Amino acid sequence: MTHRCYAIMPCENIKEISSRIYNFIATQTDLLNTTQFGWHFIDLPALLKHAPELFDFFRTNKLIPRHAAITMVETNDHLPKHVDEPPVVAKVNIPVLNTEHWANRWYVDDQMVSELVGMNQPVVFNSQISHSVEMLEGASVPRIVASFTFYNEPLDLLK
Repeated sequence: MTHRCYAIMPCENIKEISSRIYNFIATQTDLLNTTQFGWHFIDLPALLKHAPELFDFFRTNKLIPRHAAITMVETNDHLPKHVDEPPVVAKVNIPVLNTEHWANRWYVDDQMVSELVGMNQPVVFNSQISHSVEMLEGASVPRIVASFTFYNEPLDLLK
């Protein structure tokens, strides 16, 4: 049974991975010019080619990525409390830009049960527990996170 809300996945070269993902967004998409916030699916094979360190991180963790998306948030209204579309449970979020002073919060029966503040490492999270992304004092915008799903979900990390 999966019951943890999230688990941190340590990554020694997260700054380089984040930088490569940001460079991909800046040079291969028009997302930095968008006024549409929330989820944006991106070309996974192109991203992995552009960011070989990301490919290596997944390989080291024995994960086979299925889809990639970028979430861009500037207010608490952009990713309010929600449950992600089934059947995926265990997604991995990787910080890209401005993740300090933002909180990921998980709720059960409208009661906050867990919180992650200032994501600075990859995180596997339970997307089937109601969750939100909320701005804290001192937050910079836009908050950009890369989110991945897998053919072999890392459910064991949420036990």
